[in-house]
Amino acid sequence: MDPIDHLRNEIKSHFPESSELHLSGSFPKHRRYNFYFKITDNYPHLLYLNWDGEIRFTLKCLEFSDADLLQSLMEAYPEAGMKIFNIGQPKRTVSFIYRSKDELSFTDLKGPIDIHFDWNHTSCKKLMECVDPSQKPA
Repeated sequence: MDPIDHLRNEIKSHFPESSELHLSGSFPKHRRYNFYFKITDNYPHLLYLNWDGEIRFTLKCLEFSDADLLQSLMEAYPEAGMKIFNIGQPKRTVSFIYRSKDELSFTDLKGPIDIHFDWNHTSCKKLMECVDPSQKPA
């Protein structure tokens, strides 16, 4: 399993009600480097996974003013593309290097994250905890 598939599966495991958003077939058929996930219905947060095409990734939790706005943006996404989500505010952001299936090295953290981990050797489980909007900072 390649890193991007593994991370997408980890997101779906940690957020069991989540679903990946898909672009329409009108977009060019090229490798995708940006992935969006609805966390659950009626929730003003969206996950954004970016891949540089090699080993560097960024996972963000984007926050929107309300769930209805996010729902309308998600409905428009297949035809409008990723720029539609630019109004979302990053709540938590983790940049990391994917070393192996459960070995990540964090390179940057932004947002209220109060979870203990080893920057140079951490797990996908810790990654998901860091971006989970239901986690309350201490």
